[in-house]
Amino acid sequence: MKTTFGASAQYAAMSLLICSLVWSCGGSGGAGETGTNSTDTTQPSDPIAFSAAYSKPVTTYSPPTRGSGYGSTLSPGDLKVHYNMPTQFTGAGQSIAIVVAPGTSNPANDLNAFSGYYNLPQCTPNNPCFTMIDLSNGAKVLPSNDWTVEIALDTQWAHAIAPGAQIILIQAKTTSMADLMAAVRLAVTQKNVVAVSMSWGAYEFSNETSAAYDGFFAQYPNIAFIAPSGDSGNNGHNQIYPAASPYVTAVGGTSIHSLSLPITNTTETAWSLGGGGPSIYETMPSYQNNYLIASNDLTVLGANGHRRGIPDVAYNADPNVSPLAVNIKGLWYGVGGTSEGVPQWAGIIANFAQYLQTKGTSLPKILAAAHGLNSVLYQTKLEQTNSLSFFDVTSGSDNTGNGICILCSASNGYDDVSGLGIPNVGTLFGHF
Repeated sequence: MKTTFGASAQYAAMSLLICSLVWSCGGSGGAGETGTNSTDTTQPSDPIAFSAAYSKPVTTYSPPTRGSGYGSTLSPGDLKVHYNMPTQFTGAGQSIAIVVAPGTSNPANDLNAFSGYYNLPQCTPNNPCFTMIDLSNGAKVLPSNDWTVEIALDTQWAHAIAPGAQIILIQAKTTSMADLMAAVRLAVTQKNVVAVSMSWGAYEFSNETSAAYDGFFAQYPNIAFIAPSGDSGNNGHNQIYPAASPYVTAVGGTSIHSLSLPITNTTETAWSLGGGGPSIYETMPSYQNNYLIASNDLTVLGANGHRRGIPDVAYNADPNVSPLAVNIKGLWYGVGGTSEGVPQWAGIIANFAQYLQTKGTSLPKILAAAHGLNSVLYQTKLEQTNSLSFFDVTSGSDNTGNGICILCSASNGYDDVSGLGIPNVGTLFGHF
């Protein structure tokens, strides 16, 4: 099998095309990952997938943070140790729905190639851990709309974190927000779904607070909806949806500079291109307002102007410093971006659901009682005064604007760069 590390000409060209459509490009030759501006701000533009692909071969590229994965990228084992994930929980009995737009590879084959390299369970007729629902009916995919890299990242790394969970990949009819939301509506009907991974977003639009968008997510407090905060930093007006929805858990980005433990303010910092900041249209939800008051984060509360703060949590995302690898058609690609954390947080949630079952309760029951995952996460950190369930990210900035931005720097407690922080998974589980 030919193994080179980096994007083929096809995917490099796709990245360049996406970059030409957006205001800024993140990563190294990858997509800048913000939705294109819409002339009608009442309606969404077509979302863009939030992953960034490398184009450097393994012989010429060496990640600053060297992991045990392919080409010295970070491996599933590296991240499980780094974020203190109990390995006895695999997501068994749970389902993760992954919503994407169409791609041009065979996700099942790519998943098994990835799993074979990392000694993960293969998805076969005897172990049917992968299902694909293609709402596009196999329609031809144009290079400008090819989500192959995102599909590989989402499926392979959700499986890496929760190898016992059922992965349900739902490919929307097209890349439009309407079609992606139709796929999300199908996702919540799937058996045993505890998390819906949505690694995409578009610039905010005033209609996002309507019944078709926020109203839909609000109907399912028993399911965790997870989305990336964006890969173009914070310039004051580039916040994205669905991450901006108060009913969705928004994942920001970090850079892992060292795998040495314990995590400190120098070993993991805010990623300079991670999205964040106050929402343009969403008011601050009560779980966030109450947390900021109770934790005396009044500066952050005031600076957000009582608008929804983005993100809620964070995860490794830097494609230059601490990339991951995915397998596509037998080739390996380096990836990063805030969408990296979305399927992995979905995997953590699936493992959490399995853990709760061993305690005689269920995740849907806990989420429904609290009115959603975000309420659970904020209350958990508030109840643990030493922030034990989250490692606090206290250094780094995502300011990509031209002026001073007081909400663009990571700091103690909640901030609009890394949210509550990065997960300390074992301790988070043990709180329940």
